[in-house]
Amino acid sequence: MQSFSVVCTACGDVQNVGAVYRCRRCGGILEIAFDYERIFAAVTFDEMAARKVPGIWKYRELLPADPEAEPVTLGEGGTPLLEAGNLKKLGKLPNVLLKNETVNPTLSFKDRPMSVALTAAGQLGMREVVCASTGNTGVAASAYAARAGLACTVYAPVATPREKLAVMESYGAALRMIEGTFSDAYAAAQSDALDRDAFNLTSTYLNPYMVEGDKTLAYEIAVQYGGVPDWVIVPIGAGPLLAGCFKGFREMKEAGFIDRLPRMAGVQAAGCAPIVRAFKAGKRDVDPWEDPIVTKASGIADPLSTYPGDGTRTLSIIRESGGVAIEVEEERLFHWRRQLAEAEGLLAELSSTTAVAAAEIMVERRIVSREETVVAVVTGHGLKDMTVTIPKT
Repeated sequence: MQSFSVVCTACGDVQNVGAVYRCRRCGGILEIAFDYERIFAAVTFDEMAARKVPGIWKYRELLPADPEAEPVTLGEGGTPLLEAGNLKKLGKLPNVLLKNETVNPTLSFKDRPMSVALTAAGQLGMREVVCASTGNTGVAASAYAARAGLACTVYAPVATPREKLAVMESYGAALRMIEGTFSDAYAAAQSDALDRDAFNLTSTYLNPYMVEGDKTLAYEIAVQYGGVPDWVIVPIGAGPLLAGCFKGFREMKEAGFIDRLPRMAGVQAAGCAPIVRAFKAGKRDVDPWEDPIVTKASGIADPLSTYPGDGTRTLSIIRESGGVAIEVEEERLFHWRRQLAEAEGLLAELSSTTAVAAAEIMVERRIVSREETVVAVVTGHGLKDMTVTIPKT
């Protein structure tokens, strides 16, 4: 028996479990709702965490999959939480821990939501998947679709790093190159998914199954840290990773595994920062970024042109947590990309560097004290974007 349903975050309408993307009543964002009372009466969170099952599927009762479903997995999750003592010595940083998502099977955190989404696709009888992507989503979708035996089409802006495009093709995906931004690719993928009855795996809030994979990041942080850090810093475009992570902490609090929640910091590159702009202005709603996009952090350069409501949802979660939205200038991004590599042996793509750079900014602005513990999520590997070099400073 299923322990989950699909519910609108805006009006509360319960949808049919299926390939659904927006509320049929109000057009709002959908999420998966679980019967926690029944789940935690049958198995405690401690028991899930102690299982010998590797990766994210030890928490399968908290994932939207039928109990008998065979997960589509490549061994995602179980990534290390690393102390960053060398970085602390080099800069004005608090106690920073690095959640190293670069060691997932396709070298980014996107493997978590893709494993859950492709498992759902099999349950729903889907034969094909599509997505819009600036790189990591397309790579993960291509790999997991191949694992599931499904056709995959990726819509990518022409500025997508060539390393990522080559990997997508290696997994057998069909590429459709789009002139313009990620938002333009989003529109093309959305139209194609509807025309072809394909499962849309675009990594915004469009597919509610995917955010459930993101929340496994929180489970691992709490188990590895042995509690709740003061802050979790997450690079964001539309922001589903931040939302999923905070949902995971809320679930653990519901289960009695933790007794408080962390504060969430969402980080964007200054050259494309619609959520940060709304946060600084004290606005409730996020407006699309209509300025030119001037950042090489392509993985999070999302102007939210046609779906600013996704940014509004992320902003509301940041505020709910008592957190902040931070923008990082290019020079600081390049500085910390180099420092991550040379001081900690961790080569991250530029978008991922924002989390560590933001930690420094938060100390400078006295948002965080040097005694507080911060987890910086390093979302993707630098080998997937070597067109962005690491200049010497």
